[in-house]
Amino acid sequence: MSRFSANLSLTFNEVDFLDRFQAAARHPFSAVEFQFPYAFEPQEIRQSAAEAGLAIDLFNAPPGDTFGLAALASPEEFQESIAQAINYAKVLKPKKLHIMAGIADVTSKTTVRYVENIRWAARQLQKLDILVVIEPINHYSVPGYFLHTLEQAYWLIERIDHPNVKILFDVFHIQQIHGNLTRRLREVHGAGLLGHVQVASTPDRHEPGTGEVNDAYIFQQLEELGYEGLIGGEYLPASETSAGLGWLNL
Repeated sequence: MSRFSANLSLTFNEVDFLDRFQAAARHPFSAVEFQFPYAFEPQEIRQSAAEAGLAIDLFNAPPGDTFGLAALASPEEFQESIAQAINYAKVLKPKKLHIMAGIADVTSKTTVRYVENIRWAARQLQKLDILVVIEPINHYSVPGYFLHTLEQAYWLIERIDHPNVKILFDVFHIQQIHGNLTRRLREVHGAGLLGHVQVASTPDRHEPGTGEVNDAYIFQQLEELGYEGLIGGEYLPASETSAGLGWLNL
């Protein structure tokens, strides 16, 4: 089975979203992921995935207008957004849900709100056997994003204190935040917190293998670590998507 999933929010965008499943199925992907499915009915997404023979590995909770809600929204607003995600998840059956933090200063108020909101979501999603993943995002791409280092993610997860929360390790973001990718990858995996992996080239977010990172070495490291999850290609194709899929053979 392929170890890669295609991110259909960014790739195969030469065709309409529901047609991207069939486009991805023509290549060695065993699953797909996407960011925000809420413009479509979950049943039509499920049908497109089933007809293409592709599992759905991950999607994001609703982001609101602030690149995420977890550090900003009241419990009522946040829980309403997660209820919408759960309605989709019951149909789409992903393995993971990425819950975004939002653009917010790191204060005692936003920290407490984030911890309490993510803990609540982790409890609800555990009932569906869906893992919550949280992602440090670099401040070059998203200035002011609340969750912006691995150390912060470790600290928050310790306070959330729920086993259904792990880290989404995005090579594009971690390279720009920290560098030292191999050490950081081993660190997250060794802590038992590696929930999902995404790849894109740095600094331009194009196909893996076209930037400053040796993605083939990262794939090798993941294999040696025994990472059993999929690697999501969340990148902006430099040209037509199919023309740039040589990275699948790295």
